[in-house]
Amino acid sequence: MTVSTDNLVVDIVRTLEKEGVPPDAYQLGREFDPEALARLLESGGDAVEVRLEVRGISLVATSHGVWVTDEPPSSQPECPNCGLPVAAVVQLVPAYHTAYPCGCHVEGDLLE
Repeated sequence: MTVSTDNLVVDIVRTLEKEGVPPDAYQLGREFDPEALARLLESGGDAVEVRLEVRGISLVATSHGVWVTDEPPSSQPECPNCGLPVAAVVQLVPAYHTAYPCGCHVEGDLLE
């Protein structure tokens, strides 16, 4: 199934509107990267389920759609160097791991 960024954004906006969140209360591009989310859902197929939160509303996004869940997304661990929340650990070479979004050097198992 092809996941288009436009359809994903429309699904998220409609879901948030149903929950009473007006469109002028948030900017999706500041909450998460809609294009990256669409690519992730497209590449992972039916096996990928992404949980995110927009203005206090917990959402689940899959290649089949977006819906509200009562389960909040798991909290992000803090970077051991700077204390900012870590969304991902990027590995460009085998021995070097970088926390995202802060960019600090971290251990590879930080998110495990």
